[in-house]
Amino acid sequence: MHEPTSPRVVQGVHCEHLKHKAMYVMSVPNPDALQFYDRYDSASYWCSETSSGFGPDGHPARPDCCQGDRHCCQR
Repeated sequence: MHEPTSPRVVQGVHCEHLKHKAMYVMSVPNPDALQFYDRYDSASYWCSETSSGFGPDGHPARPDCCQGDRHCCQR
């Protein structure tokens, strides 16, 4: 099985434990979809280390939080 990838979670920037369900859907995003929907991130993120919406340090698991300045971040 290959590692899930996502344009929302960038390897080398975000923690490798940050996941969201769209990473496991093998489909091509529709570029025209942004014409019909608001541009907001509605994904639910979780930490694969804790299996919850919070990292081992107790802070939220989100792309804006799970970066190199957290002690639990692994890139």
